[in-house]
Amino acid sequence: MRALKIISDLLPIPSYTVILICFFFPFITIKCGTTELVSVTGFDYVVGTDIKEKTKNNEFSKKLEKQLGKDLFGAAGSDLDSLDVDEDGNPKKAESSLLPEETPDERNSRIVMMVMMGIPFLMAIAGLIFSFIKIKRKGLLHIVLSSVGFLVLLVFGIIIKSSDELNAVTSMADGMGGGMITIGMGTAYYMATILFLLLIMFFGMQKYLKNLYKEEQVIRDEAMDEFLTKE
Repeated sequence: MRALKIISDLLPIPSYTVILICFFFPFITIKCGTTELVSVTGFDYVVGTDIKEKTKNNEFSKKLEKQLGKDLFGAAGSDLDSLDVDEDGNPKKAESSLLPEETPDERNSRIVMMVMMGIPFLMAIAGLIFSFIKIKRKGLLHIVLSSVGFLVLLVFGIIIKSSDELNAVTSMADGMGGGMITIGMGTAYYMATILFLLLIMFFGMQKYLKNLYKEEQVIRDEAMDEFLTKE
């Protein structure tokens, strides 16, 4: 039990630290064939980064625009003198955009993802802080924090490929002559999820062993009392 106590005091500190570091590495990677189009870190989601805006600034996207001879992101940000105008002299919107501007639904989806990914990030921060504080039932607290973080990351991994924002990114494939854009989960995502699960398993096991030890202690005490009574 003493060994478990030492491990329980030391394990959370590096675990939560690594989880926080993982948020600054790619959680998802979007590729066009074998070429990386853009990678999105966990922290990008926490701060609500627009994936399409990040894709727009990617070197590959710029080269693709040049090769295709069209703006992947519509007319926004381009020189008004170079735009077509209608009969009233008003600039026309680019109809050949492969990746249209963000819609209200996509914006709402991005906000939801920002809130969702903020939860495990905050759970890791809270867990790291509580690791240095002496409080009762610290193990139970770690189980709760890790469980919340793990479940949210698990849900994130399940729904990520159906995200409206990412579906808009994959729509680029239609304008690339059948090119395939794939979305894969990054190593950092899996590592953060596994570390949360590791903490759940360890502190769950510790709590189980503590309860088992207490039950055995009660049985021993009752047996000793019964023995002394017979004497």
